[in-house]
Amino acid sequence: AAADADAAVTSKRTAPSKDDGGGSPRSSSWSFWPFSSTPRAVPAGDGAHKSPAGVTDPAADADVTGRSPPDDVKLSEAAAVASASSTAAAAAAARRARARAYHMRKTLQPPASELAQLGLVAGSNTIDFTFENSLLGRQTLRAYVYLLDWDVKIVVSDIDGTITKSDVLGHIMPMVGQDWSHAGVAKLFHAIVANGYQMMYLSARAISQAATTRDYLRTLSQDGVGMPSGPVIMSPDGMLPSLYREVVLRRPQEFKISCLSTIRALFPEERNPFYAGFGNRPTDEVSYEAVGVPRGKIFTINPRGEVTC
Repeated sequence: AAADADAAVTSKRTAPSKDDGGGSPRSSSWSFWPFSSTPRAVPAGDGAHKSPAGVTDPAADADVTGRSPPDDVKLSEAAAVASASSTAAAAAAARRARARAYHMRKTLQPPASELAQLGLVAGSNTIDFTFENSLLGRQTLRAYVYLLDWDVKIVVSDIDGTITKSDVLGHIMPMVGQDWSHAGVAKLFHAIVANGYQMMYLSARAISQAATTRDYLRTLSQDGVGMPSGPVIMSPDGMLPSLYREVVLRRPQEFKISCLSTIRALFPEERNPFYAGFGNRPTDEVSYEAVGVPRGKIFTINPRGEVTC
C-alpha cells in the first residue's frame, strides 16, 4: 500500500473519455499531491496556460503537445525580437550622442559665453556660489571677478615676505592679532594706484586660504591707509601640495609662471599687461621675467623693508 501511495504522487492514472470531436480518449490526471508534476493540456479557447498556483506560465504555452507553432507566430516573434534589437541600438546611439554633446571638462577659465551672461562691470564684481550641505545646511562661497581694460598696466606683488616681514610669521602673526607687515607698504601701493596702475596680488598659498588672505589684505591699515583693491591670485592646489612645492621643493615659481602666463594670454598678443613686479625672493624675479616684465621694473623688498631693483 505504501508503494502504491508513493507511485501515485508522481504518476498519472488515465480514464477513458470522449472529446467533442471524434471520440478519442482524453487524459485526465490526479494525485495525492494537490499540484500536478506534469503540465496539463490546455483546452481550446482557454488562452494562456495556468500553473497550478493560478499564475500564467508562458513557457507552458509554447507547445504541450509537441507540435510546432504556426508560421505567423514564428514571424511575429522574429519581428518582435528585431524590433527590440533596433530599439536598444537606437537608445545606445542616443546615449552616446548625449555623452558627446554634454562632455564636461575641468577648467579654471570659463568660456566667453558664460562670462557674457554675468553682466560684469568695470573693476571688481562679486559672485556667490551657493550649495546645500546635509550637516551645515546652506553654504555660500564668495569670489571676485575683475573686468580690466585691454590696455591696463598691472603691477604684481607677492604677499608673504613682500607685504609681510617674513614668509612663515606672515602666516601666523595676523592670526593672533599682530601686525607683521612692512611699514609704509600700504602708502607705497596706494601711490602706485594713484599713478594709473592696477595692483594684483599673487601668492603660492593654497586655495583653502583664499578667504583669510583676502580678509588680511582688506583689513590691513597703516596710519589710516589700507591696501588698494586688486585681484588676489592663489594656487588652486590644496594645502599639502602647496606647502610641499614651496617649503620642500622650493619651487613656487612653477605655479606663478603658469598663472601669470594664463593671465597674459587673455590680452592681445602685442600688449603685455604686466608693467612691474614686487617680491622678496629670486624665484619672484624668475617668475616676472618669464612673462616679460623688464628687469629694471622688478623690485625686491628685503626683511628690513628696503626696496631694491
